Amino acid sequence: YGRGSSKSQILKKKKEMSPIAFAQNYESKWVGCADSALVNINKLMSCRSLTSTQKESRSGEEFYLGVDVARSQNTNNNQSSVCVAKVKRNKDKTKIVSIDIVNIINIPNIMNFTAQSCIIKKIRKRYNAQAVIMDGNGLGAGLVDECLKESFDPITNESLGCWDTINDDNIPELPDEAEKILYNLKAQSVQSRVVTNFIDMVDSGKLRLLCNKQLNDFTVAEQDDFDNEVAPFMQTDCLFEEVANLKLKQLPNGGVTIEKVVKKLDKDRVSATIYVLWYINEFCRDLYSSSDYDYEVLIN
Repeated sequence: YGRGSSKSQILKKKKEMSPIAFAQNYESKWVGCADSALVNINKLMSCRSLTSTQKESRSGEEFYLGVDVARSQNTNNNQSSVCVAKVKRNKDKTKIVSIDIVNIINIPNIMNFTAQSCIIKKIRKRYNAQAVIMDGNGLGAGLVDECLKESFDPITNESLGCWDTINDDNIPELPDEAEKILYNLKAQSVQSRVVTNFIDMVDSGKLRLLCNKQLNDFTVAEQDDFDNEVAPFMQTDCLFEEVANLKLKQLPNGGVTIEKVVKKLDKDRVSATIYVLWYINEFCRDLYSSSDYDYEVLIN
């Protein structure tokens, strides 16, 4: 009757839309989590209060990076994710007021680990991040190994440095020069704590995300700087969709983990985010509470 979209238009939308949005609108599938939802979706929406992103650090600011290496077989959505978390503290720095996710960056997995490590090191340099939390399970082990080597900017040939791990005995390529900055996370060993910490961050309102913006809400100048001004908001939308597609699953040992409702949709942005939130809460909550603070003792 001339209503709606043609088959070719719908197929085009399927390519352009996220799997969860297409399943909702065109496949009549319920993809939210009415039962056992990971978090209250209304509380997650209220976390979206940041109106602007940030492309680099300023003096005195405290940043951390979370990195998850994609394991998806879906090549259209097979990307590693880097979550940039900014910690805001009270005046005497004894208490965390909020953790702001000011940027989420995706790295296509068509890049080898050498190229990916260069990008991650450049992001770390931009934000002067105090630690990089990376999932070292499975494919992540290859990226961890590459970060322990000295990297060079492929354009300028400038050295991006060599990293050392905080929490294990991996030996970097340049032991005397390597910066102790990489936390090699074995996510399975702390899965329950990682998940419950994320739920607590959302429920308490301590987590803050970029607000929802449409493309026409950006100025022409902002659209010209797409990667820094527009993409972070779009990536936050994808993070929101990924969270909405997750539900809690009880484990036989009494712990909890997360499970996808729609298997096709990845959760790399969520993983990168919950890793960095867990690290901040676990090791950096009392970072400035003592004058005789010893970083390595705290980590161990």
